[in-house]
Amino acid sequence: MTRLYFVRHGKTVWNLEGRFQGGYGDSALLEESIADAKKTGKALKEVAFTQAFSSPQKRAKDTATYIIEESDQVIPLTEQDGLREIGFGEWEGQLFSYAEELHPEEYHNLRSHPEKYDPSAFGGEDYLTLIERSQQVIKEAVKKYPNDNLLFVAHGVTLITVIHSLLGENTREIRSKGLLSNTSVSILDVDTNDNYSVVAWNDTSHLEK
Repeated sequence: MTRLYFVRHGKTVWNLEGRFQGGYGDSALLEESIADAKKTGKALKEVAFTQAFSSPQKRAKDTATYIIEESDQVIPLTEQDGLREIGFGEWEGQLFSYAEELHPEEYHNLRSHPEKYDPSAFGGEDYLTLIERSQQVIKEAVKKYPNDNLLFVAHGVTLITVIHSLLGENTREIRSKGLLSNTSVSILDVDTNDNYSVVAWNDTSHLEK
């Protein structure tokens, strides 16, 4: 049995401002989020991780680094481009209201009907492409590190997309439980038959301590 720990990066300036922060946009972690990332590391201190993976984007890498530092373990960290956030094209860095005004149907579909979401008009990335690249990272890691504990630090849309798809759910269910909270922990187990099951979902109890 392999156990997968998924952590969304800490809250950033753009998160606070309500801006799109996709696969090619970035902003700094808030001070409170650095503290939350450290709390996450302390909460995972008893888990013996073999390997950690993060998106190459700074907000995810920084979160992963704080977690590892606080875990008191030597955990190798590998950047994986497949863990980038979904690409938002021309929406990157813009306020949510910008997309809602210019592309109201796709703004609605992004959040409520992912199976209908078509970002081609503004150069964005669709969910099926995101599923393919993110699943590849997870499945290769599971194959390489069987029966180990693995840490993945990435982004809101990327994580819910890959988790729901690994559980065998279809595209329309990706947003059914909303986004994961910043620095939350979600856990999946994988058996030898490549069956995935939920152990924990969007756990933020460690942030309240």
